[in-house]
Amino acid sequence: MIRLSGKLSSGLSAAVGATALIGALTPATTAHAVQLSCGQTVTTSVVLTADLLNCPGDGLVVGGNGITIDLGGHTVDGVGLGTGIRNDGFDQVTVTNSAGAPASVQEFDQGVRLNPGTSGNVVEELTIRNNEFSGVELNNADTDNRVRHNVIDRQAQRGITLIGGSSDNVIADNTITENQGEGVFVQDSTGNRFENNTIAGSGDTGLILEGSGGNTLLSNSVDGSSDGAIVLRLGSHDNLVQSNTAALNSDAALSVSDSTGNRLLSNTLRGGGDSGIVLQWSHGSTITGNDVSENTGGIELSYSDRNLIRSNTANDTTGDGISLGHSRGNTVEHNQANRNGSRGIYLDGEAPSGLGNLLADNTTNANQGDGIAVSKAVHTIRNNISRDNGGWGVLADQGTIDGGGNRATGNGQAGQCSGVTCTP
Repeated sequence: MIRLSGKLSSGLSAAVGATALIGALTPATTAHAVQLSCGQTVTTSVVLTADLLNCPGDGLVVGGNGITIDLGGHTVDGVGLGTGIRNDGFDQVTVTNSAGAPASVQEFDQGVRLNPGTSGNVVEELTIRNNEFSGVELNNADTDNRVRHNVIDRQAQRGITLIGGSSDNVIADNTITENQGEGVFVQDSTGNRFENNTIAGSGDTGLILEGSGGNTLLSNSVDGSSDGAIVLRLGSHDNLVQSNTAALNSDAALSVSDSTGNRLLSNTLRGGGDSGIVLQWSHGSTITGNDVSENTGGIELSYSDRNLIRSNTANDTTGDGISLGHSRGNTVEHNQANRNGSRGIYLDGEAPSGLGNLLADNTTNANQGDGIAVSKAVHTIRNNISRDNGGWGVLADQGTIDGGGNRATGNGQAGQCSGVTCTP
């Protein structure tokens, strides 16, 4: 691509938007100096050589397949209306910035918008800020669109939005900060991949899936949200949430509600205003290898059945390390729940015979309350270690199924265990 220089035509009114000279390549590689106005449709590959300022509606509109719009270090600026760069169904379009200086899209309703029928597009290397609704919006965008390496900050509402069946897209390596709504909002969209994004200072949830299944959330950092860090809700089934980090969010770091079959693996979730992981009315999920230490609670389930909770670290919370309320058929095994402000593991709620929870091979030491407390008799406890807790090593309702192999010493209650037999 050849960059052409030029100068702005004189006498243009800012009320109708400044114009810019751009370099355009024809298929024969002949370069033409083309003067574009705000709202103009772009049909060939271009490089901006001047800013577009105070656009009264849209900034630029994509009008062809396979083209590149290179902002060249310049700004596309609006007056709070329209879209900065809008694509209404063209494929294989790249919107980028090849210059060393930042290129901004700012002060529109949406910064960049990919509408129905768009596939194979790339939005990269842009600074997108101070837009009203979204920095980047994918609205029923088809497949294989990639939003990567952008700075997306200070939108009046959301940073990135995927809605209306936007499926099989990749959102990666973006810095998404200080947006007043959600950092990333996903609704009714499946099979997308969110990887290695930094999301900080959101005025609402950091990253939320609503009615969206089969998505992958991998290695994102979500800090300082005014609500939760990561939320899956209202039928967000079969998602993979792996190797993400979260710190200092105002609500639960990772919450799942009314959703099934999710995999929550190897996340590090600390310093939140609620528990590290919360499941409500959510079944059949796998929760393994997570570190949920130093929250107000570790892992918390309510009315959630048949989940696997394995090899997690739930230490040093101000509440319970792991708690299950009115939840059936869960397996809780090989977890660490130590030095918590209340109990290591707590089970509450009845279940029919054969639908109790299994607590096996967990370590619950030095908690201020009991190591393990089980309030109903339908659950099975075996091969757990409970030492140096402020209350009982194990306190279980009479008739609890004693699977044997439980060990307890140094606990505050001289009997060490009640309701099951413990050895030193």
